[in-house]
Amino acid sequence: MDQWRLVDVGMLPSLDTQTVYHAVALARSEGIVPDTLILCYPENPFICIGYHQVINLEVDVDFCNSRGIPIVRRCLGGGTVLLDKNQLFYQVIVGRDNPKIPLGVRGLFETLLRPVVYAFQNFGIPAEYKPINDIEVDGKKISGNGAGLVEKANVLTGNMIFDFDYDTMVSCFKIPSEKFKDKLATSLRERVTTIKRELGDKTPSREVAKKTLISCFEKFLDIQLVYSELTRKEGELIKELNEQYNSDEWLFMHEHRKPNLASPTRTLKISARSRIVETTFKAPGGLIRATLEIDDKNKIVDVLVSGDFWVYPKEVLKELENTLIGCNIDEKEILNAIYHFYKATNVKTPGMLPEHFAKTILSTKNAKT
Repeated sequence: MDQWRLVDVGMLPSLDTQTVYHAVALARSEGIVPDTLILCYPENPFICIGYHQVINLEVDVDFCNSRGIPIVRRCLGGGTVLLDKNQLFYQVIVGRDNPKIPLGVRGLFETLLRPVVYAFQNFGIPAEYKPINDIEVDGKKISGNGAGLVEKANVLTGNMIFDFDYDTMVSCFKIPSEKFKDKLATSLRERVTTIKRELGDKTPSREVAKKTLISCFEKFLDIQLVYSELTRKEGELIKELNEQYNSDEWLFMHEHRKPNLASPTRTLKISARSRIVETTFKAPGGLIRATLEIDDKNKIVDVLVSGDFWVYPKEVLKELENTLIGCNIDEKEILNAIYHFYKATNVKTPGMLPEHFAKTILSTKNAKT
């Protein structure tokens, strides 16, 4: 039976809940530590955004600042979410050389979420795995999950939602109107449930949930979890990553990289010969958002692709943007460029096809200027 490390760090500052698994993944990639399960929860509420998201397009920064709600960009893809101490985080860091864990994204989710599904079922909640990355109860999400590759380690993160502040979550979103905000609030309550909503007075304590989760991971992965502390090296890495995550360059990476497209103060019509348009497309794997600068000959001058999806490896999305620059807004040309990108990079985009990205780009005819 394989031995994995169990690191129960309890309550952490908001930022540390995201840099801890990043640090462990770096240490695992160097062979310093074994495969690891981390359990933790945040000291205070914070907004956590996906690696590929543009803050100014997704988050009401002024509201968050007025309420003292930090905004943290994680190193994994996915969407914007409110995280707080009413949730228990499980974070799995496993080397890519572990034969028990599939290399494919879907297989990774299916394998590592089975223990979590069974833990919910042990509580008396009829939870089910919902591809690609959710755990649901009667069609409502009760756990959100993300995964990614950090050097030589696979990382999966997720949460058990004991209770949820729906109103604050909605207020943190960038929403065009109060009317739409009301609709979103109603929709969020219909789509997201909690352990407390499902079980009421029978809601397990955090400690019971931890023990159940640990037991389920051991059973379904056929491993032994051994309690351990973070190493000194991991502590040093967390401090370094905290500096990186706190930097303006990390938090507003897309605004720095594409100021004409991502900045909230950008000029929509740059000149008589150039305009900026925004388009979105909801693919099975998430929302794709494209912000493009297009010249008067319908050629792409610049493009920013963002959204709440996953790309493996995540860094290659920049290459997709570079591939599209100079293309005409023509179906055949755009598709050929995107197919070339997929072939050249061997990129994996779970729940999204080249056609989904192409449709996003090609919908500029109906986009707002």
